[in-house]
Amino acid sequence: MFNFIFALIVALVSYLIYVYPIGVMFHLLFATDIHQPVLLLLSCILSGVVFIYFRTHNSSVILQGITYYGLGFGFLGFSIFNTGLLCSYLLPESRFEIGILSLIVFLLVCVFSLIQGRNIKIKHLHVKSPKVDQPHHIVFISDVHLGSNSRSHAEKLCLLINSLDFDYLLIGGDLFDSSSFRSDDLRPFLDIKQPVYFVTGNHEYYVKEYSRKLDSLKRYNIINLENQSQALKQVNLIGISDKQPIKSQTEFTRGLIDKSKFNLVMVHQPSVWEAVSGSVDLMLSGHTHNGQIFPFNLFVRLQFKTVYGLFMAKGSQLYVSSGSGTWGPRMRLGTHNEIVKIDILPC
Repeated sequence: MFNFIFALIVALVSYLIYVYPIGVMFHLLFATDIHQPVLLLLSCILSGVVFIYFRTHNSSVILQGITYYGLGFGFLGFSIFNTGLLCSYLLPESRFEIGILSLIVFLLVCVFSLIQGRNIKIKHLHVKSPKVDQPHHIVFISDVHLGSNSRSHAEKLCLLINSLDFDYLLIGGDLFDSSSFRSDDLRPFLDIKQPVYFVTGNHEYYVKEYSRKLDSLKRYNIINLENQSQALKQVNLIGISDKQPIKSQTEFTRGLIDKSKFNLVMVHQPSVWEAVSGSVDLMLSGHTHNGQIFPFNLFVRLQFKTVYGLFMAKGSQLYVSSGSGTWGPRMRLGTHNEIVKIDILPC
């Protein structure tokens, strides 16, 4: 039953994202429609590719490229060509010109999104607390998504991280995301000499043999904090795993708090924020990607109250990162990949 429902969802999404924009573009440029049987056949083929990729943990680069970049280009095409279609109803005599303009905008936006998906910015945050009497320098990354992103992305990321002055590196989940990920993709992290701490996100658990791959982290000096705390001088680092209910995450967090130290909680999704705010000093999360590709970020805001940036409540602070990589297509529009440098300073 699950596979049947999943197949129906895949078929619907494949038509709307992969196929429908092509039909709209054809209508705008040539004032005619592609025959429905052709569109349905193309939709069946593409939905079959997507279904095979996701349900069989297939690591084929070709299937991955069709699936992921089809999603990226298709989502942009759906947004841009539908806007053009609406304009053509308002200005029917300019239909062809609107079609040409829509195509040009689509191509330019796709190129820009591909470039943005490969850029990484460094963001600086300063947090003051009476619980520390000396500075603590942290680098936080999340959502690297090795598998969707290549080892070269990890190399670029680690090179930028090593250019910073920091005491330890925190990785907030979704370090890898697909069966095309190989443990050796983590080798660039061996170049980081400071301690590296990690918590799981949701995507690690989607990967075939995920337990074995999580166990391999220690070979690359990455410490998996699975509902555990780690004393880092005056900082009490609490790592909370993703694969558990919010209630369990809350209970583990509260049970690991050390009131004599600066309590820093690292948990992949910001969903637990309301339950622990007031109990911790700083919480670091990712997961949302800040929507990754506009206008999808508008829909993400419907699910999460804290999508991106710094938030404060009850004396606690939360920072939600836009992520250090991309899921699916290596594309970003209206958002960016980031490395977050956090300085915890005495008051």
